[in-house]
Parts: sequence; structure tokens; C-alpha cells
Amino acid sequence: MHKTWQKWGCILLGSVLLYGCSSEEDVIKMADVPVVESAFHPDTVWSHSIGSGVGKFYSHLQPVIVGDHIFAASRDGDIYAFDKQSGKKLWHIDLSDQPFFEEKRSARLSGGLAAADGHLYVGSENGQLLALSLDKGELLWHTDVGGEVLATPATDSGKVVVTTGAGQLLALEGDTGKIDWTVTSEQPNLTLRGTSAPVIAAGGVLYGRADGKIGIVLLQNGQLVNETRVATPHGQTDLDRMVDVDATPVIVDDELYAVAYNGQLISRKLISGDELWKRKYAAYQDLGVGVNDIAITDSKSHIYLVDRATGTEKWSNTQLEYRNVTAPLVLGDYVVVGDNEGYLYWLSQTTGKIIAMQEVDSKGLYATPIIDDNLVYIQTRSGELVALKRP
Repeated sequence: MHKTWQKWGCILLGSVLLYGCSSEEDVIKMADVPVVESAFHPDTVWSHSIGSGVGKFYSHLQPVIVGDHIFAASRDGDIYAFDKQSGKKLWHIDLSDQPFFEEKRSARLSGGLAAADGHLYVGSENGQLLALSLDKGELLWHTDVGGEVLATPATDSGKVVVTTGAGQLLALEGDTGKIDWTVTSEQPNLTLRGTSAPVIAAGGVLYGRADGKIGIVLLQNGQLVNETRVATPHGQTDLDRMVDVDATPVIVDDELYAVAYNGQLISRKLISGDELWKRKYAAYQDLGVGVNDIAITDSKSHIYLVDRATGTEKWSNTQLEYRNVTAPLVLGDYVVVGDNEGYLYWLSQTTGKIIAMQEVDSKGLYATPIIDDNLVYIQTRSGELVALKRP
């Protein structure tokens, strides 16, 4: 039986809330759980609770691996460090009781995790960026950045760079949290509740914007170097004209790949900006990048594989329509995604057929799985960090 989502007031598209409201009821029918005879069933090597997870909130928290350790966080403020192979807990801190948080409001962690130079960085819906020590989990500093931090920070050359829901890009000193520079972009009337994670490359910072462009600024001082348009607003309503670039820009060699909501997937030369190809897709999730291909999960939870050199679509899979699938992970012969009912799917990279599936957590999956050595790590909505043996 199909499940029905009824939506009133603020519109929900996939897993991303819009900044804006509608008075009309909208109904989306979610596809049934597919019936699959799994070719394999990856074993669970270890799992550990990391607090209350993110629940139904849009908190873009994803584990990060540094050396032999993996770090994970929950929305309420729990942050853990584990040995990545055994799952042994190394340290834990609860940020919810910090005096700088407003009374009766949790830490509301929402953007991260990122690590560099012995520091662990995480942002919050409270408009703060926080830094902890990697070795002990001690809080080192916190800085008010003037807007919700909904995406993973980027780090390089002693700086940490964040985007905010207020349309700002900021660079801070990694050791002290002092703000070096700020760049502000004009926000359309209606935007998705999300931001693109910045990317640092060759002394520049690339970041997606709500106006359908990717901005490029100098890491040293925030000076604008270039803008490249991914999608052009069109239509009569603010909803029709939404072209947010919320997916993280992807750089492979000297080529840039980006996708916009209500827009398109583009490939361009990074330095010259020359267009290589463009294709019509509407997506806000990060792209999955393989050796020769790009995987996409669009706003309807359809999954596509596109040839990276030509933009030719190799296959599409619509079996998981509106199941709120995660951004894809391209892993060897497979494209891996999770859904909002907690199932993990392994699709053939050759055909797009679902080869195997398993239920990881009935409360749902939201973060892209990550791979390291022989293990695949998955963070669930209920607050479980699960390590599966790679097939």
C-alpha cells in the first residue's frame, strides 16, 4: 500500500524544507518498499549510539574519519570519537549544557563534521561554529556567524570556511575562531532550507548559492574571482523560480560539476569556465562521483547514473520514488543509497538494478554512507552509528 504525506503550510520537498509558506494542501505518494532477493547481506561489524540522533529535523550531520578514528554527532549536542575498526569509544562530550546556548534550547548541531589540524568543527542552527580538540573532545572556541550553519565546513591553510542560511560565506581562523572575512549573497524570496557546503581548491573557495550560481572567491581575503551560473530562474511564482545550488560543487582534475534544484547538471572547465555539457536534472542532494560516472538522486528520489565525460545518461531507477533517499555513494560496482524508512540499497553501477537491500534502522537514514578501507559507515536518524563490512 502506498503511504501518503499530507503537507500544510510550509512546503516539504523530499527532506528539505522551504523558507516560505503555502496555503494549499499537497499530497505525495511514496513508493512501496521494493521486493528484492538480495544477492548479499553485509554483516554489521559494530554499532554504537551517539545520542538522540537528528530525529525528523533537517540536521546535516555526517561522520568524519581522521586516521584510525571516526567522529559523529547528534543534533542535541552529543559528539563521540570511536576507533573506526573496533567501534571502541575514545571520548564523548555533551555540548547541550554550554552556557552560551539559549535557555531551554539544545545545541541544535546541524552542519558538519569537519576536521583539520587537530580540530573538529561543527555548526549549529543557533548560528554558531564550534571547534573541539580531536584528541580529547574539549571545546576550544565558539563563534557567532550570524546564521544557521546547515552544511559541512571546509578547511585549508589554517582556515575554516562556512556557509549560512542567511546567504553568507565566512572564513574563520581555525585556531581561534576569529572571523577573517565575510561575503554576502542576495537571497531570493523563497529558498530551500539548506546550503551548499563550500569547497576549497587551488587557493579559491567555491560555494553554491540560492540564486542558481556558484561563486568563487579567494581563500585569503574573500575577493570575488568569478561566478558561474548553474540554472536560470524561470516561471511566474517564487516556487517555480527556485534554483538553489545546495549540492556541494564537485571538482575532478580541472573540471567542475554542479547541479541545481529546478535546474540542471553542468560540467565546465574550472579555470576558463568553458561549458563542456549540461543536462536537465532537479536535485539538491550531493552528487556521487565514480571513476567515470556521476550518480544523482533527484527531488523525486529517482536515481541516475551519468557519464562524466559526455553527460550521457547510462540508466535511471524510479523504484524508490519519494522515499527520501540519501545522496548517493559510488562504491566499486555499486551505487549505495538509504531511505527514510531505514533501508539501505545497493544498485548495480552497470544496470541500475537493486542488487541487495537491508533494513538498518526503522527510524530512517538521512546521511550519505561513507567508506573507509573495508567498512561502510552509516549514521541513522535515531542516533546509531553502524559499521558494515563492505561486500
